[in-house]
Amino acid sequence: MSIKLRLILSNIAMITVPIILFLITSFLLMIVFLGDIREMATFLPESHNYHKTKQEDTIFFLELKEKSAVNPVELMSKEYLKSLNNVLSEIESGLIIRKNDEVYYLTRELENIRTDELPEFGTEKSFRSLEEIGEQTFAIKQHDFFLKDGSKVSLFLMRDASPWNQFVRTFFPILFGLCLLILIATNGLLTYFVSKSIIKPINQLKKAAHFIKNGNLEHSISAARNDEIGQLTQAFEEMRIQLKESHEIQKQYEDNRKELIAHISHDLKTPITSIKGYVEGIRDGVADTPEKKARYIQTIYTKAVDMDHLIDELFLFSKLDLGKVPFEFERIDIKDYLTDYFEELSFDLRKQHVELHFQFAPLGHYQVVADREKFKRVLANIINNSLKYMDKDKKELIISIDSTDEDVEISIADNGPGIPEDSIPFIFNQFYRAEQSRNKLTGGSGLGLSIAKMIIEEHNGMIRLESTLTVGTKITIILPHHSCSEEATS
Repeated sequence: MSIKLRLILSNIAMITVPIILFLITSFLLMIVFLGDIREMATFLPESHNYHKTKQEDTIFFLELKEKSAVNPVELMSKEYLKSLNNVLSEIESGLIIRKNDEVYYLTRELENIRTDELPEFGTEKSFRSLEEIGEQTFAIKQHDFFLKDGSKVSLFLMRDASPWNQFVRTFFPILFGLCLLILIATNGLLTYFVSKSIIKPINQLKKAAHFIKNGNLEHSISAARNDEIGQLTQAFEEMRIQLKESHEIQKQYEDNRKELIAHISHDLKTPITSIKGYVEGIRDGVADTPEKKARYIQTIYTKAVDMDHLIDELFLFSKLDLGKVPFEFERIDIKDYLTDYFEELSFDLRKQHVELHFQFAPLGHYQVVADREKFKRVLANIINNSLKYMDKDKKELIISIDSTDEDVEISIADNGPGIPEDSIPFIFNQFYRAEQSRNKLTGGSGLGLSIAKMIIEEHNGMIRLESTLTVGTKITIILPHHSCSEEATS
C-alpha cells in the first residue's frame, strides 16, 4: 500500500472512527442517565416517538377535542374540569383553558406558570412540541375552538419537560468532552501507527547512511515494502552496491598504480644499474683493451635503447589510458593490409628461422575502419611477444582471417610454450608477465599486450587469447565491418 493511500485511509478513519465511537458512547450514556431510553420518548414530539400506539396523554387530548366539538358547555364547566384531575395526575400533565385571552381554568401544578407566554389562539398543535414558558420547558398540546357566543377558547395540555432540559444541559458538555477525547485519542493512535510505519524505515535509511558516511559499505538494507519508502530503500541499496563496486574499482586502480610504479622503478633501475657498472668499469680502467671497451660501450647503448623503448611504451600507455592519443581512421581492406605488412616482416622472420603462414578466403569481405599505424603497433606487439617466447626448433606463426556478417576476425597463432591457465585472465594487464623473472631475454616491458588491447578497443573491437601449454598461443582480434562501423558511428 502506498503512503498516499495510507494517509487517505487514515484521514477517513480519523473522521469515521470518532463518529462511530461517539454514537455508541452517547447511546450508553443515555441509558445510564435515563435508566430506560423509552422515557426520553415521552418528551419528544410524536413524529420522533418510536411507539407504534398512541400514548395516554394523546388519547386524553383527543377525548378533550371531541368534547369541545360535541358538548363545549360541559367542557367549560368547572366541576367537569376538576373531575379531570385524577386523569391528569396519572398522565403527569396539567391543563390550562384560556378564554378570550384570559385564563379560565388551570390546574394546581401550573399555578406558577407565566400564562402570558402561552402560544396565541390559532397556533393549534395536535402533536407534542417543546416550548419555553418562563424559565421552564413544557411539552404542549394545544386545541383552539369557538363557543356559540363567539368566544375564542384555547385548551393546553402541558407536561413539565424540565427533566429533558436538565438532561440536555448535563449531557451535552459530557458528550462534547467525550467527542473531543475520542477525536484526540483516535487521531493520536492513527498518527502514531501511520508515522511509525513511515519513521521506522526512514530510521533504517538513516542508519545505513551513517554506515556509508563512516566508510562501511557492507551494511545492506532490504526493501520489504512496495510503497514510496520501499522504492527509496531499493534505490538506496542499489546506490550502496554501486558505491561498493566503485570503491573496489578505485582500490584496484590504486593497487594497479602502486604496482605500476613498482614495475617502472624495477624496469628502469635495472638498466641504469648496469649502465653505471659499465661506465665505472671504463672509468676505472677495467676495460683495458679496445675490444673490451667497445663491448662495454655497446652494452651501455643497448641498455639505453631498452630504456628508451620502455619510456616510449610508458608514454603511449599513459596517453591511451587518458584517451589523448589521436587516431586517424580510414577504410582499409585488412587482407591487403596484412599481405603488405607480412611482406615487410618476412625478411626478419627468416633471419629468426620462423615460418609464416597466412590463411584467408579469397572472396571474403574484409573491409574495416582502422588507423594504419596504430594497428601496425598492435600486430608488432603481438608478434614480438610470440617470438620472444618461442622455444621449439621449428618456429611457426599462423595468421588467418575469417569474415562473418558483422565482423572480421584476425587470428595470430604460434607454436610456443603456451601460457599457464591461471595466468590467462591477467595476460592483458599492464606489466604482467606469465614468466615472472622479468628477464629481458624472455620478456619485454609487460605493456605490449595491454597497449594492443587498448588500441583495439579504440577501434570498437575486441581481443581475446587462447593458450595450451606445450602447444602454443592464439590471439584473436575482432573488428566490425566497415558498414557496421558506420552504423555505430551514426
